[in-house]
Amino acid sequence: MKLVVFIPALNEGKSISNVIKAIPKKIPGIEKVDVLVVDDGSKDNTVDMALNAGADKIVSHPNNMGIGAAFMTGIRNCISMNADISVIIDADLQFDPNDIPKLIVPILNNQLDVVLGSRWLDHDVKGIPGRNLLGNKICTKLISIVTGQRFTDTQSGFVAYSRNAFSNISVVNDFTFVHEAILDLKFKGFRIGEVGVPVKYFEERKSRVVKNIFNYGYRALSIILKSMVYHRPILTFGLLGILLFGGGILAKIITITKIFGGGISTDLSSGIIILGIVSFMLGLFANVVFKRQAFTEKNLRYYISDSNDEN
Repeated sequence: MKLVVFIPALNEGKSISNVIKAIPKKIPGIEKVDVLVVDDGSKDNTVDMALNAGADKIVSHPNNMGIGAAFMTGIRNCISMNADISVIIDADLQFDPNDIPKLIVPILNNQLDVVLGSRWLDHDVKGIPGRNLLGNKICTKLISIVTGQRFTDTQSGFVAYSRNAFSNISVVNDFTFVHEAILDLKFKGFRIGEVGVPVKYFEERKSRVVKNIFNYGYRALSIILKSMVYHRPILTFGLLGILLFGGGILAKIITITKIFGGGISTDLSSGIIILGIVSFMLGLFANVVFKRQAFTEKNLRYYISDSNDEN
């Protein structure tokens, strides 16, 4: 079994060396451990420090493309490096690399396909900024509702993936990867669970993702909605269609009975009903298109996997 630990980094020259050196090289059930660093357009000495610390491979973006793009670069390289398990860990020492063996145990035992390092499961977190905590709680609750599975931390930067799982990830958002990756794999039927891990927060450390709670909330919500549209188009457009169709029928009833002493334009109520029908039809059409795309992606991944095995 080969493990690839990949570290997305942006101007992390002060800490990345310590992270790489702390990654355990001998792990039960793992024959080889490689370290991959994805440099997301750093302007400091991140690359030099990573190289001197013993990183096995460094991939650099020409400019800062975002943590989502860095994540997918890491995933693609894990595939090309023939990893059996991949672990993503932040480069700022918030998470302890010595917890990697604990994180991958459920994958080695074939219990889970994805293991989230939860900061709130069996641990008390101190020092986390209030806006980060609020954003995490809201997004975690939303994702728990959407997936039908209770999570405690859906925004962890410490996650382990089986080969089958990371070979099937499709993240298209450059802003972040955490929500989209969970939803994408959950809707594809992969087993996702959590393992409690300690975390450290530093006063001088500022989140590069949560800079403005309102902007972050808007972008995170848009990612969740897009994932719902892609993976559950009939449900998403169907619910919208039911609301519109029901609203149109209600408007018709109000107009006929004059319950509130007046009526609603016949053209308006008819238009709302038509929009409801169109919305449901869009769901059916989108379902066919997205299923076809998923089938094509699956075939392409199998082709890439077979090519890597032959090499």
